[in-house]
Amino acid sequence: MTDVHWTIRRAVPSDISVLVDLRMALFAEVDGTDPAAADPQLAEATRRYIEKALADGSLVVWVAECQGEIVGTHSLAYFQRPPYPGNLTGREAYLLNVYSVPSLRRQGIATALIEAAMATVRVEGMARVWLHASTAGRPLYEKAGFRANGSEMEWLNLA
Repeated sequence: MTDVHWTIRRAVPSDISVLVDLRMALFAEVDGTDPAAADPQLAEATRRYIEKALADGSLVVWVAECQGEIVGTHSLAYFQRPPYPGNLTGREAYLLNVYSVPSLRRQGIATALIEAAMATVRVEGMARVWLHASTAGRPLYEKAGFRANGSEMEWLNLA
């Protein structure tokens, strides 16, 4: 599609069902499954999380709209760590769920969404924003100023 016109705005509670659908589409794309086969328990848990986190401010979501339809989104989950060298406030954000509908990719939507988020975190004085990048997404994040940090490890409770 050429000559796509979209706008970026913060999500509001009435957007939650679309945000859940887009997150399930993201998972399906990553897993190579049919979005219609999304786990209804995961979708409901996601809906409850977004509803609560938008209300309490621990999650900020931006959406891209094209002709009144949400065609892209991403989120910043805010959290507090103890102060550490280079971050005396301990405030951080995790960038997640960067997603554009496949038919509108490579139109600048993801870039504009990330720019909106980064402008906000700069104003808020956030010392660190981090994310997990797919191979395909890495150039997008590098362009926005992110760099690899190979020191992170994780523990998963899979029991």
